[in-house]
Amino acid sequence: MVVSTVTVGGIYALATVVALATGIFLWNRREQTAAQPLSVGSVAAAVWAGGLFVSMLPVEGLAVQGIRVMYFGVGVGLAAMFVFALEYTGREQYVNRRLMALLAIHPLLLAAFAVVNPGELFFSGLDPTATIGVTQQWGPAFWIHSAYGYLLVVATSLLIFELLVRSTRALYRGQAVLLAAGVFAPLPLNAVFLSGLVEFDTTPLGFVIMCTCFGAAMVKYRFVDLSPIARRQVIDSVRDGMIVVDTTDRIVDINPAANKMLKTDDLVVGHAVDDVLTLEESKAAYEKLTASLEAHEQTVDLGDVYYHIESTPMYDGRDRHVGWLFLMQDVTAQKRRERELETQIEKLDTFAQIVSHDLRNPISIANGYIDQTRETGNLENLDRVETATARMEEIIDDVLELAREGQAVTEPTTVSLQGVARDAWEHTETNGASLSVETDTVINADPERLTRLFENLFRNAIDHGTNPDESPDALTVALGVTDETTTKAVLYIEDNGVGIPAEKHDSVLKDGYTTNTNGTGFGLAIVARIADAHGWDITVTDSDRGGARFEISGVSKPWGPSSTTSGSSGSRDEVSRHCQTQSGR
Repeated sequence: MVVSTVTVGGIYALATVVALATGIFLWNRREQTAAQPLSVGSVAAAVWAGGLFVSMLPVEGLAVQGIRVMYFGVGVGLAAMFVFALEYTGREQYVNRRLMALLAIHPLLLAAFAVVNPGELFFSGLDPTATIGVTQQWGPAFWIHSAYGYLLVVATSLLIFELLVRSTRALYRGQAVLLAAGVFAPLPLNAVFLSGLVEFDTTPLGFVIMCTCFGAAMVKYRFVDLSPIARRQVIDSVRDGMIVVDTTDRIVDINPAANKMLKTDDLVVGHAVDDVLTLEESKAAYEKLTASLEAHEQTVDLGDVYYHIESTPMYDGRDRHVGWLFLMQDVTAQKRRERELETQIEKLDTFAQIVSHDLRNPISIANGYIDQTRETGNLENLDRVETATARMEEIIDDVLELAREGQAVTEPTTVSLQGVARDAWEHTETNGASLSVETDTVINADPERLTRLFENLFRNAIDHGTNPDESPDALTVALGVTDETTTKAVLYIEDNGVGIPAEKHDSVLKDGYTTNTNGTGFGLAIVARIADAHGWDITVTDSDRGGARFEISGVSKPWGPSSTTSGSSGSRDEVSRHCQTQSGR
């Protein structure tokens, strides 16, 4: 193969400049994982190619010195590339003083043999008068060096290839392919030269390919900016979310569980944390968790979900901080349970206050009449004691019912609104009042607890809906549905009575609220508990009929198209007459 001296010199010069530029670029980012040894390796390649370029110069004595200097780059470059492979593939723990000392033996011996050439063991001849550069003839020491160098290059390439095989991320697979190709590229071109097929050293062509691969890995696959510093620590199969972030606040790795929690995918790898986290609460939590190089943990409230997050600083084998490992656990169920327990505790406190307050009066009355009976022997006092104990039983029954109705409805069934309302009306002392079911529909509910809800609302309307000087016969209670869709409905129960003052709309549903000195104040509180147990919302407002109106929203329906049967006036009257007849039994 005939190549001009100018062409060969140009190849050597190009390889020198490209390798040196790559080395400088990497050195400026030497704090990143594996960037420093790769920078040293690139600069060593520049020394190798630069020595060959010097050997091309027509200066007496300088050509041979260029060849000798070249071997300084050869030895250092081979060692640096091996160290790079160890760090890049997560084996930093092996890069210690002992290994560095062992790797330094070859470059030192190679430099000594190249300069001193004892007994012509390394060079058996150097001819600076050759057509292209300096013709080298090698001794046994050179071939031992070559065998060692080839083994080191193969080992380096295999380490990177192993990462390629076990990596599941397209980003790091792309990096590994280009880096392995770059590291291996000079070897076959060096073999071409050693075989004598060409007159000049073709290894620098491999350096150009090598640096091109490194550049592509840095530009396309963000090598240096993003390195697989924790691939082994992030286990795809774990149920908890795991995220690795480097020191530049970029996501290095993420497992499927974390993707599901953040509602993202693997494409977020390489993106800044600030771009991925959209909620201010998430960003604030990240800032707090990474404020210092210490392990932290925090529970983050993201509205409808809670995540417990632990942050742990990550270090490489040489104790350099390289990023953060975040473990995320969905604790929403736990938080809900905690809130339920807190609610139960509050209810118990309320019950205790109510019982201690409301029972105190009838107990005092009963004790007073008992004392009078002992003093006077008047047994008529026992009737008053019986009335007091009956009052205590009523209070206790209401408190127990209030506690039971707060339990969530977990297995609702399909019920007819009209059927449940009719049953509830039959169980209510109506005193001549009438019920009008204006709309019938089918809903999902616990039939027994829905019956109690209606009973309490009906009883409240009858007890509080009329003035004392008015007859209950004039009172009409209406039940129907508004804002009905295929899946939801809003129920209303209203009357034409005296109504509830607007300033008391929010108070009447609270535990213990009553305007009746003989009442417990639990009737409407039980209604609110039953609605909440179904997941419904209940509000109090004014009725167009002049009385009170209770609206229950969020009531679910069992199927699509509305199953409502809007009652005609005749059907409403029929229901009303039926209910009045039943109540008169």
